[in-house]
Amino acid sequence: MGGEMERHPLQGADRDELHSRLDDLAWAFARRAAGLGPDDPPFNVYDDGLSDDQIKAAQLARVAIYKDLETLVSSSMRLDVGQALEHGANWDEVAEALEVSRQAVAKRFGDLRRGDNVAVVISRRDRVREYPDDTRVRVGEVGGPEQYDSDRGVWPIGKKVRAEAKYAIVAVDGIVRRIYELDPAGWREAEPNKWEFTAVGSHELDAKAIATAYTAGELPLQPGDDCPTRVGGAYRPHWF
Repeated sequence: MGGEMERHPLQGADRDELHSRLDDLAWAFARRAAGLGPDDPPFNVYDDGLSDDQIKAAQLARVAIYKDLETLVSSSMRLDVGQALEHGANWDEVAEALEVSRQAVAKRFGDLRRGDNVAVVISRRDRVREYPDDTRVRVGEVGGPEQYDSDRGVWPIGKKVRAEAKYAIVAVDGIVRRIYELDPAGWREAEPNKWEFTAVGSHELDAKAIATAYTAGELPLQPGDDCPTRVGGAYRPHWF
């Protein structure tokens, strides 16, 4: 699906522009939080002839905003590193992007990759949604023969997971409910960068097959196990 893309780190004017936009964004929300009126340029409070108390309020508001940004950036970085790993990145490439050592990256993000095996995990709420433009129309916990098509896609599953995952695990309201054995040649790109899996036999595994795979260490979860939903969508890779 295309060649490798070369990464171009921000330098010079581009980096200056990023910093300037972030500075303006922080000032805009700081002015709002401090009650200083509309968020129109200039954002710098020193240009407005404000009192010491007003400037202090704006500065403290900006400190709080940067704290929020710090939390959001950290969370977003973890999501992006996880996605990059799923789509074939390695620790050395992540380290290069962050301009730190491989050891530092592995220490910070190592919990995203515990073990060399991976399973596809779909963890959703117990509900049904209708999408007129979707060929399935109804998705979610639809039940009956339509459940397999609802479970199998479409998901933003990366190439490494597609190549290595042996099982798909479906959890509902935080509890594993169904498991499928994946056909490695059965992946279909239903939408750009979104995939449908094909299960061996086009049906879920029975209790005996699940017990065999679980006992052999090939399956990390089994029906009845806890498997809560997480931020970022119903799908996630589960490394074990």
